[in-house]
Amino acid sequence: MKNLIILLSLLFITSFLQAQDSNILVTTNTKGEVSHGTIDNLIAAINQGKKIRVGWNIDFNSDGKPDVTHWIDATFLTILNGHVFTQIDPIYKQTTKAQIPQVNIIESTMQWTGVIGTNSVLQSRYIVPELLDIEDDTLYEKMKKKTAVSEKMVSTIWAKTD
Repeated sequence: MKNLIILLSLLFITSFLQAQDSNILVTTNTKGEVSHGTIDNLIAAINQGKKIRVGWNIDFNSDGKPDVTHWIDATFLTILNGHVFTQIDPIYKQTTKAQIPQVNIIESTMQWTGVIGTNSVLQSRYIVPELLDIEDDTLYEKMKKKTAVSEKMVSTIWAKTD
């Protein structure tokens, strides 16, 4: 009887983990290479009308381990030459305090947005609504630089939600 309970428990845990993993359609590394699944599976899920979420990892200290993972609903998707891209809806600027851990929202109207793809490229920029109202030339130039598009390579996770 004890062995049966252990066997059933193991089967339940295995089934649960496989169900979780089955939602992951494709992952990419920071070189833009597929590390799990296929982009074709992601494209098929999109074409079937499945809801998609995308996560990406950021390694602030370059030690090869993600320091933070962000997730969003992929609401505006583009399929181009065998890759998938999504625009990231603007969010208000936030900062991280890894030691606590805590994520803080900044008292500002500044927002961040971007485009991320299965090629692992994250292009992003800040939106500064009051930019044209800044009278201090030094501050204006500093804030204007933040609105320029920057690009970095990130590892990504693409999953279906239903």
